[in-house]
Amino acid sequence: MQPAFSLEQFGRWSQGVAAAARADSTEEIAATFTAAASGLLASDRAYVGLYLRNHSSVTIDDRGPDPWNRNYDAHLYRLDPFFRMFASTRQDFLLPLAALDRGDFRRTAYYRDFYEPSRSFDEITGVFNLDNRAAGYVTFLRFRGAPAFGRQDLALAEAISGATRLVLQQLWLQWRTEEQMRPAVRCGEEAGHAPNGSLRLSRLSARERQIADLLIDGGSAKSIARSLAISPGTVRNHIKQVYAKLGIHSQVELMAAVRVADMVPLP
Repeated sequence: MQPAFSLEQFGRWSQGVAAAARADSTEEIAATFTAAASGLLASDRAYVGLYLRNHSSVTIDDRGPDPWNRNYDAHLYRLDPFFRMFASTRQDFLLPLAALDRGDFRRTAYYRDFYEPSRSFDEITGVFNLDNRAAGYVTFLRFRGAPAFGRQDLALAEAISGATRLVLQQLWLQWRTEEQMRPAVRCGEEAGHAPNGSLRLSRLSARERQIADLLIDGGSAKSIARSLAISPGTVRNHIKQVYAKLGIHSQVELMAAVRVADMVPLP
């Protein structure tokens, strides 16, 4: 099926891709590209981000801090059927939600914790492998009350996939540059990093390191407590010690610092 769009839609799309190519921040790349792509596919929201092979997710805010993005990147991405497919294959894919919904999606924890609160109704997600460390993704959402995505919408998403990949490649390069420049994760004693950029995890006790690893995997105080058969209060006390020893203040900072430590510096 050939995708259909007006010259006006194509013009806005072309301008958005060009603006994304000139952008010098991840937020600007996301904002210009998602606005253009949303108009082309008539979606209520579009998101772009990165899936990392160390099993973490980075969604780029395009309209200022987005609590849904932070919640997704903190732990919900692990429940996302599209992330699970990324983790199980090295192949690119572009799929509607219906392709992964076996009929029980509305009963899953992911639907309860993300789809229901965010008013999402239908989704097309494309994941494009960029190198052996990361893939870029784009997600088009329609909210409740809108029609479901159809075959023509999917065909249009496929038609623009080449330009989408190029924008996501730039997003990946820009994100790596910004992470190296960010004060919160810059190498140094105050940030809890060794001179080579790796976290000084040797400061932690065996139990603290165990809990830090579970936090990096997206665990919460309650889930960690169940996993280790200790009380949530004890876990929270250990978490405070982990943050204090590493000079950080949140789970997101811990995950970001570990991601940066794993990155090879840009040439």
